[in-house]
Amino acid sequence: MRPFLLHLRSTPLRWALPALFLLDIALILSRDSYWHGLWGDTGATGQIPALYLGMFSAGAAAWTASLRERPEVLEPLSAMPRSQQRAELPRMLALVFIVLVPYLTGQAVAFCFTAPSWPPGFIQYLGYVLLGLAAILLACGWGWLVGRLLPSRWGPLAGVFGWVLVTIAFDTDLVVVSGPAREQPGLLLIAVRVVAATLLLGACLWLPLGRERMLRAALPGAAAVVALAATAGASGIDVVAPRHGTDDPICVKGRTTVCLWPEEEKYRAMAERVLARTEGLPPALAMPDKVHSLGLVRMGDRWVGDFDLDSGSEWALADGVTRAISAETFAACRRGGWEKYNKANDQSVLALERWLEKRLAGGGEPEYTESGMSESQSKAVEDGKSIADKPAAEQERWASDTVRTVLEKYCG
Repeated sequence: MRPFLLHLRSTPLRWALPALFLLDIALILSRDSYWHGLWGDTGATGQIPALYLGMFSAGAAAWTASLRERPEVLEPLSAMPRSQQRAELPRMLALVFIVLVPYLTGQAVAFCFTAPSWPPGFIQYLGYVLLGLAAILLACGWGWLVGRLLPSRWGPLAGVFGWVLVTIAFDTDLVVVSGPAREQPGLLLIAVRVVAATLLLGACLWLPLGRERMLRAALPGAAAVVALAATAGASGIDVVAPRHGTDDPICVKGRTTVCLWPEEEKYRAMAERVLARTEGLPPALAMPDKVHSLGLVRMGDRWVGDFDLDSGSEWALADGVTRAISAETFAACRRGGWEKYNKANDQSVLALERWLEKRLAGGGEPEYTESGMSESQSKAVEDGKSIADKPAAEQERWASDTVRTVLEKYCG
C-alpha cells in the first residue's frame, strides 16, 4: 500500500484528476433527462465517459510505461533487489486508480438520479457499469503495451489514436450510447471481458524494462501478444443482446392498449396521456387491439414493435400509435389499393398521419426533423400539421372525409 500511495502522490497524472472528474460529470449531466428512472439508460449514460477516459488511459499508460526506457532510469531499476513486477505494480495501480475513480464517481452520480424510484431492471445498470470498467482496463493494457514497444515521444500518441481506432472505426460494443429496455447486457460475458482486460494488465507487468530488451524478449513478448489477442477476442464478442419479449409487459388500456417493457414503467403516465387523446377521435379511424414497444412482438424470425422510447419522446409513442391506427383504418388497401394510391402520387394518408400524430402528442412541434421528402410529401406533412391547430369539429370532419375518400377511391 505504501509504494502505491507514494506513486500516487508523485505522478504528474494526479493533476489530471480534477479535469477528469469535471469531464465525467459534465458528460452525464449534459444529456437529456429522459434516462432518469430507467436503469438501463442510467448505466449507459454513466458509462459514456468511458470512451474519453479510455483515450486518456491509453495515452497515460503509454507515457507511464515508456518512462523506464531511459538508461539513467533503467540501470538502477535493473539492479534493485525487488522483482520487476513488484516495482511496476504500484505505478500501474496508481494509473488505474486515477482513471477509475472519476468513472465510478460518475456512475454513482447517475445512480442517484434513478435510485429513488428504483424501477425494474437493476441488472441492466450493473451490466453497463461493468462494460465501461472493462473498456477502461483494456485501454490501460493497450497503452502500456504500446508504451513499451514505441519511443516515449510516439507511444502516448499511438496509444490514443490506436484506442480511438478500435472503439470508433471498428464495430465493437466497448462503449454504447444508450441502454434501452429491449437490450440486455450479459453480465457473464462482460465479466469475462473484465477478467481478460485484467489479465492483459498483469501480462504487461512481465514485459522487460527498456524498449531494446522488449524487442528482443521472446517469451514475455509472446505472452503479452497472446494476452492482447485473448482480450481482443473477448472484446469482439457481442455482450449486449436483444431481448426476446417478456411474459409480464405493462399494458395500459384505453380505446386501444399500449404495452411497454416492465423496465419502462416510467412511461405509463405518458401512455395514459396519449390514450386519453384517442377518446375524441372520429369513428372513421379504426383502433388496433394493441400497440407494442419495440421488441415485444415476434413477427417471423424477428422481434418487432410499433414504437421505441429510446429518447423518452412522447412523439415517438404518438407516432407508433398513429401508424398502428392508420394500418387498421386502411386494412382494406392491402389488396392492391396501395399500388393505385402510389401511382396517383396521392399524399392524403401522409397528411392524415401527421395530423393524428400531432394530435396524439398534444400539439407543438415534432421532436425530430424530416428529410428526403418530395415536394408533394412536404406539403402534405405541413397541411396535416396545420389541420391539428383548427377547431375540433373541423378536424374530425376533415379526417372522416379523408378516410372515406381514400377507401372509396383506391381500396373499395
